[in-house]
Amino acid sequence: MPRSMVRNIPEEQNCIFRGSIKNLMEIRRTSVPEVARKAGMKESTLYAKIRDPAKFTLRELRSLYKALQVPDEEKERLAREAM
Repeated sequence: MPRSMVRNIPEEQNCIFRGSIKNLMEIRRTSVPEVARKAGMKESTLYAKIRDPAKFTLRELRSLYKALQVPDEEKERLAREAM
């Protein structure tokens, strides 16, 4: 499957995304290993993608959001900030 990602994302936007994911994990009282398992990806892969969010595919983002039970409003906010 071809990657569906945006190139040249400013580091500030990457920081917002990383912070949002970490915040959601804190709210859900979960860990990277548990989220990775629920999202169907390796733990090391999830760590790498969180470090460099531009490497997420749409499929992986959808799996991550589903695993974290991200509300639609939050998905929309994150999408606006990533553009």
